[in-house]
Amino acid sequence: MNRSKQMPRPLRVGLISLGCAKNLVDAEVMVGALLKGGFQLTNADANADVVLINTCSFIESAQQESIDAILECAATRDRFNPRQVLVVAGCLPQRFRQQLPELLPEVDLFMGTDQIEQAAELILKAATQRTADTPARPPARQRRGIPERVKPVAPLVAIAPRSKYILDASSPRYRLTPPHMAYIKIAEGCNHPCSFCSIPIIRGRFRSRPPQDIVAEAAALLEQGVRELNLISQDSTYYGRDLRARSSQAGDTAKPVTLATLLRDLDALPGDYWVRLLYTHPAHWT
Repeated sequence: MNRSKQMPRPLRVGLISLGCAKNLVDAEVMVGALLKGGFQLTNADANADVVLINTCSFIESAQQESIDAILECAATRDRFNPRQVLVVAGCLPQRFRQQLPELLPEVDLFMGTDQIEQAAELILKAATQRTADTPARPPARQRRGIPERVKPVAPLVAIAPRSKYILDASSPRYRLTPPHMAYIKIAEGCNHPCSFCSIPIIRGRFRSRPPQDIVAEAAALLEQGVRELNLISQDSTYYGRDLRARSSQAGDTAKPVTLATLLRDLDALPGDYWVRLLYTHPAHWT
């Protein structure tokens, strides 16, 4: 009797997401893209085929935490599972896109903030390269606990020079929060070059999501049983100002988009739920 050819096992991805709730939303989009692409989610340990680290680079201590996590995962990979793919995404590679590939050759793939929806295809490419260039078992010295770093191959780099991406209601997403709550990113970027913060360099200029798109996402979340909608961005009280500027330039006479109009639209949705507004700045309250 002929046996059908066994299908290859899906790649298992372990996620480490560092930083804020906004970064967590990006991680949820990456996981959604990976699940849609046939990957499986697992623990971020030596048994994973891929370890994906979504980094933070907001301040110096956050950068160090991200680098420590990368080096720790690389050491575990080199000792126990040389074919494991190490992927670094998020704010750290976006900010240091030119320096990191040379400073961290242990990494197989660097992804910027604009590439999160392309996670599946990029990681598959990195996994193919890692498998072709690396033995399946670590050298005997490493199995006995003697450190011996696996010779790295040139990492893949997928990072846009300037961040322009913003998710929408159709973006693939797998929520990593408790079932009763969700984060909704209402905008991306920031226009304020504060001396202590690197977000404008990393995330680009402030750009609001259209209100109808936010309401569509909120409605879908409520249908899924979410009862706490947390609105987040880099500067939530700045929401809509960029949209109003573009409408004014185009001669649009429709009602202006403001944070207040967005909250009214969300309040009009049916059901019993909370709307929480986070990351506000007092300079923009009116």
